[in-house]
Amino acid sequence: MFIMGQPPHDRETHPRTRVLLVAPDVIGERMAGPGLRFVSIARALAPHMHVTLAAGVDGSTALDEEGRSFDVAYYTERSELEDLVAATDVIFCQFFDTHVARLANEAGVAIVYDLYNALPVETIGSNRISGFTDEEGKDREYSELVKYFAFCARAGSYFVTSNERQRDWWLGFIMASLGVLPSTLHGRKADEIIGLLPFGSEDREPESVFHGLRGRHGLESSDFIVLWAGGIWDWFDAATPIRAIASLVDENPHIKLVFYGTTHPNASIGEPATVRAAKTLADDLGVLGSNVLFLDDWVPAAERENYLLDADIAISTHQDSLETHYAFRTRILDHFWARLPSVVSRGDWFAQYIDDQGLGIVTDVADVPAVAAAIRTYALDEAMRAATIERIESIRAHWTWSETTRELRERLTIGFSSIKRPRLDPEETIHPTEAPAPAVPSTRQLVRMLLVRSPFGPVLRHGRAVVRQVSSRQRRK
Repeated sequence: MFIMGQPPHDRETHPRTRVLLVAPDVIGERMAGPGLRFVSIARALAPHMHVTLAAGVDGSTALDEEGRSFDVAYYTERSELEDLVAATDVIFCQFFDTHVARLANEAGVAIVYDLYNALPVETIGSNRISGFTDEEGKDREYSELVKYFAFCARAGSYFVTSNERQRDWWLGFIMASLGVLPSTLHGRKADEIIGLLPFGSEDREPESVFHGLRGRHGLESSDFIVLWAGGIWDWFDAATPIRAIASLVDENPHIKLVFYGTTHPNASIGEPATVRAAKTLADDLGVLGSNVLFLDDWVPAAERENYLLDADIAISTHQDSLETHYAFRTRILDHFWARLPSVVSRGDWFAQYIDDQGLGIVTDVADVPAVAAAIRTYALDEAMRAATIERIESIRAHWTWSETTRELRERLTIGFSSIKRPRLDPEETIHPTEAPAPAVPSTRQLVRMLLVRSPFGPVLRHGRAVVRQVSSRQRRK
């Protein structure tokens, strides 16, 4: 294990709460949403408590030390993670080794689970779950995910999620999983069990150091650029904006749609099938490379503002599904940060917020003419675009990381003594109705839990032999 920064503080000489954030994904120069979230939360909490960010996902790289006020610990073994847990008061995590969680529970260390997206809802409708496309395989892998979160419901001292819709869903899940009992409620209200910690935007102003789009990739300074600022996953609808752009080419060939970040920084995910399907559609419509462009390289988190500030508006469209109702589209925060009017499809929480606040144009799902009309309106009506930007300006401060982390920050400082420490049954397994599991779950089980989201599926299928070898080594320890 290698720790960048100061050694963990001793509780007697440093009374500030010690918090260990366990990153669920790659951290470093090329981060996706989960990694960026944990780095940003670490940065927001650090002025108020002692923070260590633990990075154990392959592909993680060093974070810039300049101005960093928290420690970073890189670990490769479970024993190293156990050592980090032994030196902390609170663990903040999303996916976390259940064996280590039991050790933390026995030591009285509080665990705060980050439930910022409703993963069971997101996963149930995926085309592929952990690499499986058949119904039996998908049902099995989905069940593993639900078992994992049922364990979290009983092991967690406190939880955070993104919005009220999600809080209601997760509270029902936690209660159904016996995470709250009459003997453990202690008069707590909903927000004392699950706080809100939505994704945030940078506290600083975005600044363009170079042009990420204009003057590159065949884009001209006079083009009207519509930016899709993130990946294309199963629940998104890239086809509608592609068709909308194709319908506008004849009347305005300077309207361009750009997808950035289509190849995930985690090599196990790479380029999803949904990206290949979008490219095929654009090619079939004759707009690939001319009016619809795909930037395959993942944009480094620290450089994304150079791309955002080159755009005129941003777009995010999705399918009509169960996932949509509970979704929280984190990319929308980048729209706000860069003051980009949004064109979004109806159905999720942010669509309602954007509509209510006048931050963009909301269309029906898969409505190609409506999306084309929204793009055309912003391309031709500069006064309307300017008015939308003015309204975005009025809400931006509410969405900075310093604001979105406020509830957690207060809970871990002012309200730290009130956080409950549940006691797990010594025989607690990931699912109480199954026969007792081994004390140390296999790496195969852990990988399944970590990779159940459809983009991670290829790891399980193609790396099965490697996982078996690692499991064998663990059993021999």
